Amino acid sequence: MEGSQPIRFLVILSTEEGGDVSAGAVTLGRIAPVYYLFKDGGAEVVLATVAGGHPSLPDLRDAEPQDGGVRRFLLDRAARDDLADTLSAGQIVHDDFDAALCLGYSGTLWGDERDDVAAILASLLGDGKPVAVISANTVSVAPHPAHDGLLIFGETGEAPVLAAHALLAIVKERRDRVV
Repeated sequence: MEGSQPIRFLVILSTEEGGDVSAGAVTLGRIAPVYYLFKDGGAEVVLATVAGGHPSLPDLRDAEPQDGGVRRFLLDRAARDDLADTLSAGQIVHDDFDAALCLGYSGTLWGDERDDVAAILASLLGDGKPVAVISANTVSVAPHPAHDGLLIFGETGEAPVLAAHALLAIVKERRDRVV
């Protein structure tokens, strides 16, 4: 991608096929700070789920959101539209993105061709792009190289924001080297 093109981040909300989130790892409280960190950093953000459409989030209907990022998200029509119309795994073209952050993934990153999310993440890594995985339960990494990409793992409550900071810095650094 050329430096004149906007930075594009893929944020995969790894939910069950029916749209239900796994073990509360994907919540609006985890999505909103990442979404705005990328947006405020001048990047485009594309939200995706396995099935596409509107994911079911446990904290979406809270009457009084305490978190400022969640409140901002709920008041932002464009952000709500992005969440209501997520891409499906089949609509994702990994060449369109500079990096990806996956919230709530559980499974094996390599070796299961039936896992759409794993295939997307492996393709991005194969292209030398950075990927962050914030797991829901267990992520198994078979002995497979990340190629020229960078794989970041996390589980804690702060992991999504820390990973987003790292991804943004990496992509900007790479863009600066190209110019």
